[in-house]
Amino acid sequence: MPSEGHYLFVEIAAQRCSQLMHGAKPKLDIRAHKYTTVATREVAENLIPWEVRSEEEIAAEEAATRAAQAEEHAAAVRAAEASPGGPMGRGPKGR
Repeated sequence: MPSEGHYLFVEIAAQRCSQLMHGAKPKLDIRAHKYTTVATREVAENLIPWEVRSEEEIAAEEAATRAAQAEEHAAAVRAAEASPGGPMGRGPKGR
């Protein structure tokens, strides 16, 4: 049975392969034409930085992102309401 390290290697290589398919530049100058080959070699040669985060760290980061997005939305709503014509551009009383 493969070890956890093997699964982690495959996961990182898969994510790197996706990045390459979406236009990321390879970190290796090899003649390989397949994204999977390039990604696997890059990970094997430690050219792709990565870190293992706990579930708590991931949840905290996601909560912070959601809070920041909510604040940005609230600020945009306040700005729209404060602008001349109100949020719908109908005048101060929304008519």
